[in-house]
Amino acid sequence: MTIFYKKTIVYKIERTSVCNIPTINPWTIGMYVLRLSLLLVLSLQFVISSAETGVRRKRIVHGEELRDRDSGYLVTNYFTWISNKHYCGAFDSISNFLIYVTILSDDYDQLGYWKCDANPQNEKCGGALVTPNIVQTACHCVATELEGDADDEGIKRYLVDDPFSDMVLVYHGATTTDDMHIGYNSQIFFIHQKCLLKYGTILYDYGLIVLKKGIVSQSDTKNIAPVYSENTLNRIWTNVKAKETTCLFVGFGRSESVNKTTKPSVMQHTWKVLQNYQRCYSWTTLNTHGFNYTTDATWSCFLQVPAKINTYIARGDSGSPVTCNNEYFGLVSAGAANFKIAPHPKFPEKFERIVTDLTKVAPIVFSPYVNSAEQRLAFIKKMQEQVDELENLRILYRKLVPSTRTLSAHESISGHSSSWTGSLSIIH
Repeated sequence: MTIFYKKTIVYKIERTSVCNIPTINPWTIGMYVLRLSLLLVLSLQFVISSAETGVRRKRIVHGEELRDRDSGYLVTNYFTWISNKHYCGAFDSISNFLIYVTILSDDYDQLGYWKCDANPQNEKCGGALVTPNIVQTACHCVATELEGDADDEGIKRYLVDDPFSDMVLVYHGATTTDDMHIGYNSQIFFIHQKCLLKYGTILYDYGLIVLKKGIVSQSDTKNIAPVYSENTLNRIWTNVKAKETTCLFVGFGRSESVNKTTKPSVMQHTWKVLQNYQRCYSWTTLNTHGFNYTTDATWSCFLQVPAKINTYIARGDSGSPVTCNNEYFGLVSAGAANFKIAPHPKFPEKFERIVTDLTKVAPIVFSPYVNSAEQRLAFIKKMQEQVDELENLRILYRKLVPSTRTLSAHESISGHSSSWTGSLSIIH
């Protein structure tokens, strides 16, 4: 008996006394063929997958996928995916239209939601579910910059979007668009009364979307953004600033691939380092008349972590919640991918400037009317009053005018250091 070794398989060859022809153990041959078949199948699967994807998609941009809602990152529980205007992914093709044609008879205005799948390419912004039917997002996600030039003080204002003609759908409870099948209707939008552009910089970038129907129950606190006392809001902001904490960014904004306008179907995440107050001031203060950094600069500055120097926030990430130490800190507001900073604060002109990514976040400490426990009951009551007023106007209008028109109304909502402007639509 002669034994040959090849990898981990042992071939036993026996010589017969008659023909002197080697005989191979059939069981060994069978196992060898089975392993070769398995390798072939895996190879073909790899080739097919590569052909379908073309290239590996990058992330937030160049971030990492965050598929698991049980990852320990609490932000995945209250994150919301906000669609473009009047979007329903179920009707993107004739085949999907035929599949979902049976639901066309549903009264979506009455239901408060649409039975349609989310399409990653139609994502507009991110947001945080702060009550069962209210989403907090960026001001510029629910308002439109007014046309024309800025005034003498460099100010341009925003007009709140119309909740009917500019309706959005809000999806919640998933970290991949493949699991998003029900989008909840917007009913009314609000923006902070001080939300405006000043010399191209947005101030008080806070907005709200009130939904026609609650997404979760009031008792389901796990899937609602935490509400903090005013002392806790101040503590979080002060500690994070003082320690220059590394914070978590999540979103579905544009990712980089063959087509640079592609948006991911899976939530992306990355980490960025908050910069101290003095450093952010030196980089972002507006040296113009009428700008007070202490009262007007409602943002915090973040830079990339050293290991993630090529990750940056992209279109579609606005309004997404940012967490520091797993606590709700703020909302993504703006970013500059090629921001230039001086390597030494005392000699800004002596050395060549460093080009990096700068991200601005709107901390919720500047929005206590929405995010503080002391103001929560008053906030919910005021929101409900606005919704009731809207519904009463709609009922009255249907009785008086047998046609469709739009009526805009603006009303301030006074709260603790915060006020909001809403837009109402009267639809027959």
